[in-house]
Amino acid sequence: MWDKILIILLQFLSGSVMYSYFIAKLLNIDLRKVRDGNPGAYNLWISTNWKIGLIGALLDYLKGIYPLLWFVRYKDIKDKWLITISALAGIFGHVFSPFMEGKGGKGVAVSFGAWTVVTGLEGPLFLGLSMFIFNLAKMRGATPEEDALKVFYGFLCLVPYVIYKVFTGHLYILILYLGNFGIIAYSHRNELLKVFANA
Repeated sequence: MWDKILIILLQFLSGSVMYSYFIAKLLNIDLRKVRDGNPGAYNLWISTNWKIGLIGALLDYLKGIYPLLWFVRYKDIKDKWLITISALAGIFGHVFSPFMEGKGGKGVAVSFGAWTVVTGLEGPLFLGLSMFIFNLAKMRGATPEEDALKVFYGFLCLVPYVIYKVFTGHLYILILYLGNFGIIAYSHRNELLKVFANA
């Protein structure tokens, strides 16, 4: 029991480390004062350049994977429910980082990492393709509301994949999806509320 709690806690703490914010701090940039105040890789990219932004995004992606993947590979953790809850803990840690007084990032890059641990490349490929369709790749020029809507639609496009996985016996994928979607919707709530209020 305690070993499971430890894995979840370590993944939460890994997700909580705001690499992009700290990288920006080294460059005398406060990401909380950039654009929508998101202290994640997106605003690091915008406030610096694509190279530094890519480093931030990669670190956010990797913290969604480690240390959970280490336990899976080297401690032979096979419990899919434990892996799923731990992966969600990493996303939760990023969005509600205790290092940022509970005000972390949006959780997009770390979500890709979480889906990688749980599904291999399947989930990230489907999610990435869905978001690319809605032009998430456009890093400059889009408003925060437009970006939030693209992420929202991207997750909606995952529904057929999730349904397929559930019907083939992988119910834990539904838990990952619902938990991840809920966190993402919350982290983008202000932008989404503006979009739907003006619809």
